[in-house]
Amino acid sequence: MLRMVVAVAVAGFLASVGQGLACEGSEVLFEDKFQDDAGGWSQKKAVSIGDGALVFTLPADDMQSNLNVMFSVEDADVCVEAVWPHGESAASDKPKILGAGLLFWGENNRTYYQFGILNNGRYWIARKQDGAWVGTIAANIDSAAIKTAPGASNTLRVDAKGNSLAFYINGTKVREVRGQAPKGSWRFGVSGDNFDKSSEAKVLFTNMKVTD
Repeated sequence: MLRMVVAVAVAGFLASVGQGLACEGSEVLFEDKFQDDAGGWSQKKAVSIGDGALVFTLPADDMQSNLNVMFSVEDADVCVEAVWPHGESAASDKPKILGAGLLFWGENNRTYYQFGILNNGRYWIARKQDGAWVGTIAANIDSAAIKTAPGASNTLRVDAKGNSLAFYINGTKVREVRGQAPKGSWRFGVSGDNFDKSSEAKVLFTNMKVTD
């Protein structure tokens, strides 16, 4: 089943060749094309890694996150490539809203920030503290930069330098903010959201890169 999902992801990725990951730092701190599960990710029931994709299999009305266990950074440019699975269009007769997120400024699995996009063309930026969502910097903001078609590939990027953050979708800057960065190093990761109330869905990522 994972191979079938990955084949769909690769097809969507090839449709957007040339976009690539846009992290601009001179030194590569981390890169994972998800060919295997050796990239330092937590092994969870909802997550499959291999054959070119990290796949969240999400029950109805569920969200899952995965912070990298083995790598931490300070100032960093973090990019990830997300691909909407085929058959999961928010514009269909029975809309299924999915979210793909990039996690940053993570302290542990209960405390981090999230920059995410929805397959209906909106994005959000939020903060989770001790397991509770405590603030939303941007909530369901429309952006023409988001590709919404099934199989479409989107690049999420957060450029975190000191207390300054810049957010990009497919190379388009959508927001700049200032905040209080964690003291010392922090962790990065990915998340998937299934907002459908009745059926399972998949959210997948095909590449992740972090530069300094």
